Amino acid sequence: MKKSTSLLLFQALLAVVSGILITQMSFLGRVGIHTMYRQFLIFRSWWKTALLLFFVQCLIIGLLWTIQKMTTLSIAKKAAWVLLIIGIIGFGATYWDFSTTMHKVMKAKFHFGFYLFWIGWWVSCLYFISIKNEDKIATYKELEEKNDYS
Repeated sequence: MKKSTSLLLFQALLAVVSGILITQMSFLGRVGIHTMYRQFLIFRSWWKTALLLFFVQCLIIGLLWTIQKMTTLSIAKKAAWVLLIIGIIGFGATYWDFSTTMHKVMKAKFHFGFYLFWIGWWVSCLYFISIKNEDKIATYKELEEKNDYS
């Protein structure tokens, strides 16, 4: 988890940028959220939106890290691939929703904020797909050292 600090910092930066972009929605979107869709009031505050997005990214990172520590490397990579595919489907569904429903009247910045969220999801998955199992390498080196001293 030591090398994951840069991943978490990247996700925090991405969450802040996404939060700022999402709050720059159109006037029609602001009115709709304020009057009819009050459950989405969180998207009117950039820092609340950023915290929500960062929390979701931390959940994904925590899930992948836990799977990696509790299972073999191949199973952990398969889980990361499954989550990556879910992220790609989520990106596609978001794009479809923003281009075919009333969400298309929102500003492009609003759309890009959500697209950045999905890109951050992909980055987390790709990080865990590309990671090497250092514990197994260290264990192998320890065995070599023990054999040299015998």
